[in-house]
Amino acid sequence: MIERDAAVRRLDDLYVIAAGLDHPECVNPGPDGRLYAGGELGQIYQIEHETQTAIHVTDAGGWVGGVCVDGAGMVYACTLGGVSAVMRINPADGEVDTWCESADGRRLVMPNYAAFAPDGALWFTDSGPEDFATKAGRLIRVPVGGGDAKVMSAGHQLHFPNGMCFDADGLPCYLETFTPRLSRLRDGRPELIAEFPGNSPDGVALCEDGGFLVSMYYPFRLVYVPPKGGDYTVVLDDLTGMNIPMPTNVCFYGDGLRNIAIASLGGWVIKGIDLGITGAALQYPCGASRPAAAAIESPDSEQETMNECVSKGGLPDGY
Repeated sequence: MIERDAAVRRLDDLYVIAAGLDHPECVNPGPDGRLYAGGELGQIYQIEHETQTAIHVTDAGGWVGGVCVDGAGMVYACTLGGVSAVMRINPADGEVDTWCESADGRRLVMPNYAAFAPDGALWFTDSGPEDFATKAGRLIRVPVGGGDAKVMSAGHQLHFPNGMCFDADGLPCYLETFTPRLSRLRDGRPELIAEFPGNSPDGVALCEDGGFLVSMYYPFRLVYVPPKGGDYTVVLDDLTGMNIPMPTNVCFYGDGLRNIAIASLGGWVIKGIDLGITGAALQYPCGASRPAAAAIESPDSEQETMNECVSKGGLPDGY
């Protein structure tokens, strides 16, 4: 929840989590508490926040817009430039393979940010062309095991969808940067949560109370959106952009998920702060890393596999 007496923290409260990163656009925690970030040349970084050290694990093959991690510690990176795809990375040995490069048989344009749903499926935003006059973004769901994905926002024109998360009810929520707003997808239809006129929203994380923490690429600020949506509150404001230049993605990490990590595309560091807001736990599915070559017979069998995985607390036989 947000502490109302801690609405706007001082910029002096910011601290460096890791430095020397190549314009990191994204950051997210793994199930072991480590943070993972991506660089503009495809770098995948593993960060020990307690020692403020970052290791360059491998390269994903293109600019990394977003990362998330499954229960086995595998990292999933949305890449563009060299390759427009969702890549799967094993941080233990640096091995990289392609997890998804198409949706409904069409090549991806600009995969931007990914998050795991409560059922263990990976969802991500495909922003479409970076053109204010074009509304061609998509919200996409990847089946367990990877491969050709399904467009879940078919029939709706999304205006550069960017960061996303799942709300307290397990519904996918996403930002649109060029028509600045936060929406959720309910029964296949967009449902408005909040609008941000004069801002460029980029990243979003779910709070413990059901609200949302949103990072604004411009102006350089973080805002809190209450669970029922509507008016937002500015909780961190960098008028000059010298402290959090172009804050793109945010996540909660550490004990009790009370610390916030901020990735700033315009800088070389991941910074942290305690804003008096507690984060909601992320999904770390244990069956997400099924080999891509393995066949999924049907959506029902896919869900049965995930349910089996969750009920056993580990990977089922054959994974």
